[in-house]
This record gives sequence, structure tokens and C-alpha cells, in this order.
Amino acid sequence: MPPVIDPETLPAVFPVAVASKVLGIGKNKQYELIKHSKYPVRVLEIGGRFKVSKYDLLEYLHATPAGNGGAS
Repeated sequence: MPPVIDPETLPAVFPVAVASKVLGIGKNKQYELIKHSKYPVRVLEIGGRFKVSKYDLLEYLHATPAGNGGAS
């Protein structure tokens, strides 16, 4: 079984494949969702690569980044 990824330990921006692992989305489904603008979080295209913001992922998961104290 692959290790569990803690989203709060991720860098500010990371490959969409990492977000897909956190969300339990397979590689083929991930690209299908991106192609149809249906991926659950905002996808950034940076240098021809698909990336996801840690903060968008945490918001989608209804999690608060460490040290934020839950402030809105």
C-alpha cells in the first residue's frame, strides 16, 4: 500500500498527479476531468505542466493550513 500523503506538508504548488493521489483519482480520470474542466480543484498550467495549489486543495478538503488558526 502506498504511503498516505498529508496535504498540509505539500509545497505551495505541486503536480496535479499528487492531488489526484490525495483525492483518490486515477491517472486516466484525472486527465479526463482536466480536459472537461471538471477537476475538483483549480488546475494551473505552468510551463506546460498541470499543477494544483495546496491552498485550493485544503479548501476543497475543508481543512485549515497549519498555523492559520482557523481565521477566515
